[in-house]
Amino acid sequence: MKYLLSLLALMWVTTASATSVAPMTLEQIVAQSDAAVIAKIEAVDMVDGQGRQVTDPAARTGPGSDNQIRLHLVLDEAVFTRTGPVPVRITVPLWQMWHYDLGQIQRQVGQKSIFLLKGQKYTFEPAYYNDFQRPRSEGRKIRKLVGL
Repeated sequence: MKYLLSLLALMWVTTASATSVAPMTLEQIVAQSDAAVIAKIEAVDMVDGQGRQVTDPAARTGPGSDNQIRLHLVLDEAVFTRTGPVPVRITVPLWQMWHYDLGQIQRQVGQKSIFLLKGQKYTFEPAYYNDFQRPRSEGRKIRKLVGL
């Protein structure tokens, strides 16, 4: 019995310390998006809580850290927009609670994806914490979901 209680306590601590969010379908994320764009990740950077650049590729984000990773996107095409034109260059901050290191995300530089965003003009952010970066192959489905 003591072993079982210890095991349950360990499982609870492990679960409580993991960062997770409830899954959402593509339909749900598109419904709460202000725009979907096809864009290339031109650069990835990190800033600390005071807005200072962090350049160490091992620097991390996650609970207890003020660091934030940002994707610098170059627009290829607006799939749809509900809030007006989208600028050619967009900076999208990632959710600070994800456990990432800067180098891990920098490996995405050069990738082209569909990004589901909320906001307008120069203040875009992910439409949802998770799964806002989609493969380009979903473009037709996303257009259909918004009636295009």
